[in-house]
Amino acid sequence: MPPPWVRAWRRTWLGSDLTAGLVVAVMLVPQSLAYAMLAGLPPHVGLMASLLPLLGYAVFGSSTSMSVGPAAITSLMMVQALTPLAVPGSAPYVALAAMLGLGSGLLMLLMGRLRMGFLSQLLGRPVVQGFTVASALLIMAGQVAPILGWPSLGQTVPDLFEGVRKHVLDAQGAWRWDVQTGSLLIGVGAMGLLWLGPRLMSLLGRTMGLTTSGAQVVARLWPLLVLVLASMVATWMNRHTVWSVAQVGAVNVELGGALRALSSLTEVSVTSLANLIMPILLISLVSFVSSMSVAQTFALKHSERIDADRELLGLGLANVGSGLVGGMAVAGGLSRSVVNEAAGARSPLAGVFTAVLLGLLMLLLLPWLAWLPKAALAAVIIMAVSGLVQWQGLRAAWRYDRVEAWAFLSTAAGVMLLGFESGILLGIAWSLGAMIWRHSQPHMAEVGRLPGTEHFRNVQRYEVESLPGVMMVRVDESLDFTNIQHVEMGLSDMLNRRPQVHSLVLLLSAVNRIDHSALQALIEFDDAQTAQGRSLYLAEVKGPVMDRLRRVSLDKRFAGRIFLSAQHAWDALQTRQ
Repeated sequence: MPPPWVRAWRRTWLGSDLTAGLVVAVMLVPQSLAYAMLAGLPPHVGLMASLLPLLGYAVFGSSTSMSVGPAAITSLMMVQALTPLAVPGSAPYVALAAMLGLGSGLLMLLMGRLRMGFLSQLLGRPVVQGFTVASALLIMAGQVAPILGWPSLGQTVPDLFEGVRKHVLDAQGAWRWDVQTGSLLIGVGAMGLLWLGPRLMSLLGRTMGLTTSGAQVVARLWPLLVLVLASMVATWMNRHTVWSVAQVGAVNVELGGALRALSSLTEVSVTSLANLIMPILLISLVSFVSSMSVAQTFALKHSERIDADRELLGLGLANVGSGLVGGMAVAGGLSRSVVNEAAGARSPLAGVFTAVLLGLLMLLLLPWLAWLPKAALAAVIIMAVSGLVQWQGLRAAWRYDRVEAWAFLSTAAGVMLLGFESGILLGIAWSLGAMIWRHSQPHMAEVGRLPGTEHFRNVQRYEVESLPGVMMVRVDESLDFTNIQHVEMGLSDMLNRRPQVHSLVLLLSAVNRIDHSALQALIEFDDAQTAQGRSLYLAEVKGPVMDRLRRVSLDKRFAGRIFLSAQHAWDALQTRQ
């Protein structure tokens, strides 16, 4: 069965999709090369990971604007997961990267078939934002190494500090100059041009009368021009000056390359392969959540509906395709998707055109990739991820709910100090712990009737009237084993302060479920109140809750003590007085 977008596609969209495909294909060249380098992989792996994933996503994906390919955050997660298992850039490392992408794809396909799209809600927004900010900072700090002509510095803050110390201090602790001047000049110059580009394009756009979308597209293509210029300058410096610049070197892409890379898995221990299980789980989850965030952004803009289960299938097939050609894990990218939409994409067919055109560009540009300076690619990465460092989410969470802000901070701290696995798990643990804690401390309020109405409100917030000897309490949470003890203690405290109360009415309008533990506690509480000469009443019990109470004949136990509404309880108790 064809994907839903095929049935909705119109022939008039062909030109827009083709234009968007061409623009994104040109943009993907420098971006794919840079993200592959960030992941510790040969540059061509990034290009290979940008072909089949686009086709795979088009089969199942439900977003008309999202573009799938290598991403900064997944690249960082890969290098952190694989560096302990193999030497970056080696054949076993490339093979493990392909297995990581393949495993993530198969897992997402399975999750999609099991309709587990709801897992996109597992990571709260503060956790995702904290992970994104911390990852972006680590990426930017790590890319200082190629600009200075140093090897990799590591993927956590302690590793980064140790790496810097080794390069700036000698064995005796004295400061030394250990910087590749040529790479530094190229890197700083490239960053300056990349920063200047969007502003220059915006100025030219206003001068030439370009639309906002047109100027945005031109600005996104600026990195490719910067890389071309940097390659020319670096080659000249290596030939005519004493300032050497590290370049990518020969790039070879052969159809059998993926199979040869996978054959090198025989050199990897079973333990190393087992160590991929947790990274596969976490990369799959982060890729899915981040991609869903991108897709939802554009869906809201275009009044589209995103099917989370189909997104899992689309991303899964994309990652399987990447793994089969010896690529890397992929996800939906915000910057690519912004350009894709701005260039006029109307359907996932734009991604198909991108894949075809990118393949043609690879054939044309492959021999020239050897001249690319690593420092310039590092500059592209730094400028690309700098926009991810956004603190607005933390400030908003801090003002609204400190617990959510601490979820952001704990995730960010975990990622930066311990690694992405520990950071994500720490963020999830904090969020789940906070949710359980909140649930275990439900809000309870004594309520009374607003004079002249049938509305009941908190006695501490409104001027209300009450019946003598009657206390009406609203419990604002479902009742289960985590909170029933807190509810019992709260009710007992209220009753102890009001010994004249002979009737207690529990308003259950906010109670969606009562589990077995809470049910037994409720029965015991009712017995205790009867022994003390009080009557316990229930009001506003929801239908599904009442159905469960009837299964254990609790409706018979509370016969005559269950009311449809607070007003019904008020009238009945007022009459009995």
